[in-house]
Amino acid sequence: MTTVEPGASLDGERLTDLLMRLLLDADLRARLADEGAEAVAADPGELECLASVDLAELDTTARRLRSQVWRPGSGGSLATTFPRSLRLLQDTGATEAGLLTGFLASPHLARYRLIPYTAPGLSAEEAFASYLLDGAGSGVLRDTVTHELMIALFTSLTCEQPLSFVIEAEGIVPTDRGHAAVRAYAAASVATWGATSAKVTAHAANAEAVHYAYFTTSAGLAHGVVSGRVAAAFEAGPSDRRETARRALARRGLW
Repeated sequence: MTTVEPGASLDGERLTDLLMRLLLDADLRARLADEGAEAVAADPGELECLASVDLAELDTTARRLRSQVWRPGSGGSLATTFPRSLRLLQDTGATEAGLLTGFLASPHLARYRLIPYTAPGLSAEEAFASYLLDGAGSGVLRDTVTHELMIALFTSLTCEQPLSFVIEAEGIVPTDRGHAAVRAYAAASVATWGATSAKVTAHAANAEAVHYAYFTTSAGLAHGVVSGRVAAAFEAGPSDRRETARRALARRGLW
Protein backbone atom coordinates (compact mmCIF):
# COMPACT_ATOMS: atom_id res chain seq x y z
CA MET A 1 0.00 0.00 0.00
CA THR A 2 1.35 3.42 -0.98
CA THR A 3 1.23 6.08 1.72
CA VAL A 4 1.71 9.71 0.77
CA GLU A 5 2.46 12.42 3.30
CA PRO A 6 -0.03 15.28 3.19
CA GLY A 7 1.24 18.54 1.74
CA ALA A 8 4.08 16.85 -0.12
CA SER A 9 2.95 17.76 -3.66
CA LEU A 10 5.60 18.79 -6.16
CA ASP A 11 5.63 22.33 -7.50
CA GLY A 12 5.27 22.87 -11.24
CA GLU A 13 9.01 22.87 -12.04
CA ARG A 14 9.76 19.68 -10.11
CA LEU A 15 6.68 17.97 -11.52
CA THR A 16 7.73 18.84 -15.07
CA ASP A 17 11.24 17.55 -14.39
CA LEU A 18 9.90 14.24 -13.03
CA LEU A 19 7.53 13.75 -15.95
CA MET A 20 10.28 14.42 -18.49
CA ARG A 21 12.57 11.93 -16.72
CA LEU A 22 9.81 9.33 -16.90
CA LEU A 23 9.24 9.97 -20.59
CA LEU A 24 12.92 9.95 -21.55
CA ASP A 25 14.31 7.20 -19.31
CA ALA A 26 13.12 3.70 -20.28
CA ASP A 27 14.98 2.14 -17.34
CA LEU A 28 13.17 4.43 -14.91
CA ARG A 29 9.81 3.47 -16.42
CA ALA A 30 10.72 -0.22 -16.17
CA ARG A 31 11.66 0.14 -12.48
CA LEU A 32 8.40 1.94 -11.79
CA ALA A 33 6.45 -0.89 -13.44
CA ASP A 34 8.41 -3.71 -11.80
CA GLU A 35 9.20 -2.35 -8.33
CA GLY A 36 6.51 0.25 -7.72
CA ALA A 37 6.48 3.94 -6.85
CA GLU A 38 8.16 3.49 -3.46
CA ALA A 39 11.30 2.08 -5.07
CA VAL A 40 11.58 4.93 -7.56
CA ALA A 41 10.47 8.03 -5.66
CA ALA A 42 13.22 10.26 -4.28
CA ASP A 43 10.91 11.98 -1.77
CA PRO A 44 7.25 12.12 -0.67
CA GLY A 45 6.41 14.63 -3.40
CA GLU A 46 7.60 12.28 -6.12
CA LEU A 47 5.84 9.38 -4.42
CA GLU A 48 2.51 11.20 -4.59
CA CYS A 49 2.95 11.78 -8.32
CA LEU A 50 4.30 8.34 -9.18
CA ALA A 51 1.59 6.54 -7.25
CA SER A 52 -1.01 8.05 -9.59
CA VAL A 53 0.77 7.29 -12.87
CA ASP A 54 -1.10 5.19 -15.44
CA LEU A 55 1.74 2.94 -16.69
CA ALA A 56 0.07 2.09 -20.01
CA GLU A 57 -0.56 5.76 -20.76
CA LEU A 58 3.00 6.60 -19.74
CA ASP A 59 4.44 4.06 -22.20
CA THR A 60 2.16 5.35 -24.98
CA THR A 61 3.20 8.95 -24.33
CA ALA A 62 6.89 7.98 -24.25
CA ARG A 63 6.56 6.28 -27.65
CA ARG A 64 4.83 9.36 -29.04
CA LEU A 65 7.62 11.57 -27.72
CA ARG A 66 10.30 9.42 -29.39
CA SER A 67 8.36 9.67 -32.64
CA GLN A 68 7.99 13.45 -32.26
CA VAL A 69 11.73 13.88 -31.78
CA TRP A 70 12.70 11.46 -34.56
CA ARG A 71 10.15 12.92 -37.03
CA PRO A 72 10.19 16.64 -36.20
CA GLY A 73 9.18 17.98 -39.62
CA SER A 74 6.15 17.50 -41.80
CA GLY A 75 6.83 14.23 -43.61
CA GLY A 76 10.52 14.33 -42.64
CA SER A 77 12.65 12.74 -39.99
CA LEU A 78 16.16 12.80 -38.60
CA ALA A 79 16.79 9.69 -40.70
CA THR A 80 15.91 11.56 -43.90
CA THR A 81 17.90 14.63 -42.81
CA PHE A 82 21.09 12.69 -41.97
CA PRO A 83 21.01 9.67 -44.32
CA ARG A 84 24.74 9.52 -45.08
CA SER A 85 25.73 10.23 -41.48
CA LEU A 86 23.50 7.43 -40.21
CA ARG A 87 24.86 5.00 -42.78
CA LEU A 88 28.38 5.78 -41.60
CA LEU A 89 27.34 5.21 -38.00
CA GLN A 90 25.48 2.01 -38.86
CA ASP A 91 28.67 0.72 -40.47
CA THR A 92 30.22 0.92 -36.99
CA GLY A 93 27.33 -1.02 -35.43
CA ALA A 94 25.06 1.84 -34.35
CA THR A 95 21.28 1.58 -34.78
CA GLU A 96 18.66 4.29 -35.25
CA ALA A 97 16.92 3.22 -32.03
CA GLY A 98 20.20 3.32 -30.11
CA LEU A 99 21.12 6.74 -31.47
CA LEU A 100 17.70 8.15 -30.58
CA THR A 101 17.94 6.70 -27.06
CA GLY A 102 21.40 8.21 -26.65
CA PHE A 103 20.17 11.59 -27.90
CA LEU A 104 17.19 11.56 -25.54
CA ALA A 105 19.52 10.83 -22.61
CA SER A 106 22.04 13.52 -23.62
CA PRO A 107 22.18 17.18 -22.54
CA HIS A 108 21.74 18.15 -26.20
CA LEU A 109 18.03 17.32 -26.03
CA ALA A 110 17.45 20.20 -23.61
CA ARG A 111 18.54 22.63 -26.33
CA TYR A 112 15.78 21.41 -28.66
CA ARG A 113 12.53 23.38 -28.85
CA LEU A 114 10.60 20.29 -27.81
CA ILE A 115 7.16 21.88 -27.55
CA PRO A 116 6.56 24.45 -30.31
CA TYR A 117 6.29 28.09 -29.25
CA THR A 118 6.93 27.48 -25.54
CA ALA A 119 10.44 28.97 -25.52
CA PRO A 120 13.29 29.63 -27.96
CA GLY A 121 15.38 26.59 -28.79
CA LEU A 122 17.29 24.77 -31.50
CA SER A 123 15.70 22.73 -34.23
CA ALA A 124 15.71 18.98 -33.64
CA GLU A 125 18.18 18.71 -36.51
CA GLU A 126 20.76 21.03 -34.94
CA ALA A 127 20.36 19.51 -31.48
CA PHE A 128 20.76 15.99 -32.90
CA ALA A 129 23.77 17.06 -35.00
CA SER A 130 25.41 18.47 -31.85
CA TYR A 131 24.92 15.08 -30.19
CA LEU A 132 26.43 13.23 -33.17
CA LEU A 133 29.36 15.66 -33.42
CA ASP A 134 30.29 15.01 -29.79
CA GLY A 135 31.70 11.64 -30.83
CA ALA A 136 32.38 12.24 -34.51
CA GLY A 137 36.15 12.81 -34.37
CA SER A 138 37.71 14.84 -37.18
CA GLY A 139 37.14 12.70 -40.27
CA VAL A 140 34.45 12.03 -42.84
CA LEU A 141 31.70 11.58 -40.24
CA ARG A 142 32.20 15.08 -38.81
CA ASP A 143 32.22 16.59 -42.32
CA THR A 144 29.12 14.65 -43.31
CA VAL A 145 27.09 15.50 -40.21
CA THR A 146 28.03 19.18 -40.62
CA HIS A 147 27.11 19.16 -44.32
CA GLU A 148 23.74 17.49 -43.77
CA LEU A 149 22.97 19.91 -40.93
CA MET A 150 23.80 22.89 -43.16
CA ILE A 151 21.50 21.55 -45.88
CA ALA A 152 18.70 21.26 -43.29
CA LEU A 153 19.29 24.75 -41.86
CA PHE A 154 19.52 26.41 -45.26
CA THR A 155 16.42 24.60 -46.46
CA SER A 156 14.58 26.12 -43.49
CA LEU A 157 16.10 29.55 -44.14
CA THR A 158 14.86 29.28 -47.71
CA CYS A 159 11.35 28.04 -46.93
CA GLU A 160 10.42 29.09 -43.38
CA GLN A 161 10.16 32.76 -42.48
CA PRO A 162 10.18 33.66 -39.71
CA LEU A 163 12.00 30.68 -38.26
CA SER A 164 10.30 28.93 -35.35
CA PHE A 165 13.69 28.06 -33.82
CA VAL A 166 17.09 29.62 -33.23
CA ILE A 167 20.31 28.73 -35.06
CA GLU A 168 23.60 28.42 -33.18
CA ALA A 169 25.72 27.18 -36.10
CA GLU A 170 28.47 29.73 -36.65
CA GLY A 171 29.41 31.45 -39.87
CA ILE A 172 25.97 31.94 -41.42
CA VAL A 173 25.94 35.51 -42.71
CA PRO A 174 23.11 37.68 -44.05
CA THR A 175 23.14 38.66 -47.72
CA ASP A 176 20.88 40.72 -49.98
CA ARG A 177 19.38 37.38 -51.11
CA GLY A 178 19.01 35.89 -47.63
CA HIS A 179 21.89 33.97 -46.08
CA ALA A 180 25.16 32.30 -47.00
CA ALA A 181 27.90 30.24 -45.37
CA VAL A 182 31.09 28.47 -46.31
CA ARG A 183 32.74 25.45 -44.73
CA ALA A 184 36.06 23.71 -45.31
CA TYR A 185 35.77 19.94 -45.79
CA ALA A 186 38.17 17.18 -46.71
CA ALA A 187 38.04 16.61 -50.47
CA ALA A 188 37.61 12.89 -49.80
CA SER A 189 34.49 13.61 -47.72
CA VAL A 190 32.91 15.80 -50.39
CA ALA A 191 33.55 13.18 -53.05
CA THR A 192 31.29 10.74 -51.16
CA TRP A 193 28.32 13.16 -51.29
CA GLY A 194 27.86 12.91 -55.04
CA ALA A 195 29.38 16.33 -55.68
CA THR A 196 30.64 16.96 -59.19
CA SER A 197 33.94 15.12 -59.18
CA ALA A 198 35.53 17.49 -61.70
CA LYS A 199 34.91 20.44 -59.38
CA VAL A 200 36.26 18.60 -56.36
CA THR A 201 39.34 17.56 -58.33
CA ALA A 202 39.92 21.05 -59.73
CA HIS A 203 39.69 22.84 -56.38
CA ALA A 204 41.59 20.15 -54.49
CA ALA A 205 44.43 19.76 -56.96
CA ASN A 206 46.94 21.19 -54.50
CA ALA A 207 45.05 20.76 -51.21
CA GLU A 208 43.38 18.09 -49.15
CA ALA A 209 40.50 20.42 -48.21
CA VAL A 210 37.93 22.23 -50.33
CA HIS A 211 35.62 25.17 -49.74
CA TYR A 212 31.93 24.31 -49.83
CA ALA A 213 29.35 27.12 -49.86
CA TYR A 214 25.61 27.33 -49.11
CA PHE A 215 23.29 30.10 -50.32
CA THR A 216 19.61 30.96 -50.06
CA THR A 217 18.36 32.40 -53.34
CA SER A 218 15.05 33.46 -54.84
CA ALA A 219 14.98 30.06 -56.57
CA GLY A 220 15.75 28.10 -53.40
CA LEU A 221 18.87 26.54 -51.88
CA ALA A 222 22.14 26.56 -53.81
CA HIS A 223 25.24 24.76 -52.58
CA GLY A 224 28.47 23.25 -53.83
CA VAL A 225 32.24 23.35 -53.99
CA VAL A 226 33.66 26.84 -54.64
CA SER A 227 37.06 28.31 -55.36
CA GLY A 228 39.19 30.30 -52.94
CA ARG A 229 38.20 33.47 -54.78
CA VAL A 230 34.53 32.79 -54.02
CA ALA A 231 35.31 31.82 -50.43
CA ALA A 232 36.93 35.26 -49.99
CA ALA A 233 33.39 36.69 -49.83
CA PHE A 234 33.14 35.24 -46.32
CA GLU A 235 36.28 36.86 -44.91
CA ALA A 236 35.59 38.71 -41.66
CA GLY A 237 37.38 41.99 -42.32
CA PRO A 238 36.59 44.40 -45.19
CA SER A 239 38.93 44.17 -48.15
CA ASP A 240 38.93 44.70 -51.92
CA ARG A 241 39.19 40.91 -52.31
CA ARG A 242 36.07 40.34 -50.21
CA GLU A 243 34.02 43.03 -51.97
CA THR A 244 35.05 41.78 -55.41
CA ALA A 245 33.93 38.27 -54.49
CA ARG A 246 30.60 39.52 -53.13
CA ARG A 247 29.88 41.59 -56.23
CA ALA A 248 30.61 38.60 -58.43
CA LEU A 249 28.24 36.43 -56.38
CA ALA A 250 25.57 39.14 -56.46
CA ARG A 251 25.70 39.17 -60.26
CA ARG A 252 24.97 35.43 -60.14
CA GLY A 253 22.04 35.92 -57.77
CA LEU A 254 23.86 34.35 -54.82
CA TRP A 255 24.61 37.36 -52.57
